[in-house]
Amino acid sequence: MAVEAAKPVVGVGKTDMRRIERERVSQRVRGWRRALRVGLWGAALAVFIGIAVVLATTNHSYVYTPSMYPTIPPGSMIFVEHEPAYHVGEVIEFRANGLVWAHRLIAIKANGDLVTKGDNPSSRPDVFSPPLRMNNVIGKVVYAPRFLGFPQLFVNHPRYALGWFVAEIGLPGKIALVSFVAGLSGFYLWWISRRDRIDQEGR
Repeated sequence: MAVEAAKPVVGVGKTDMRRIERERVSQRVRGWRRALRVGLWGAALAVFIGIAVVLATTNHSYVYTPSMYPTIPPGSMIFVEHEPAYHVGEVIEFRANGLVWAHRLIAIKANGDLVTKGDNPSSRPDVFSPPLRMNNVIGKVVYAPRFLGFPQLFVNHPRYALGWFVAEIGLPGKIALVSFVAGLSGFYLWWISRRDRIDQEGR
């Protein structure tokens, strides 16, 4: 009967075990990084597509002046829908004096002239030449979310936008913003130090 010679057994020392464990940890960390990158890029792409679809399929404008404050402050975005008729009390978007406005309709005169005014307490009834008529109205403001117009406002008027943004978020918003930036910075520094430590241990 043939007998196979015993094969030598190669022992695994503690140093090799630590190296193997470090490699496993390093692989898991790289996997987490890839998953995080894919997740972040996927979320960013979904948000970008969603915003693009909304902007491409709706009639919208961003608010620049404080004439409708506090109802619709600067940095808001207004969404407008055309209606067969417009009524006193509605906020309408219209063209007058070569500009596009969004003010509240406060009266309709017997001759058909429209009277509008911003909600800002310091605003007075608008005076246009020629007078505002129904054919100048673009539509009724149906939705005016705050902050959504700030990206475009920052692009066109950065210092003005920053002042209004700081005013709009208030003290709780400022605290939350500072906390978020500090937490994000701390996480980034921790991640970098952990990555460097793993890389050094793997050498």
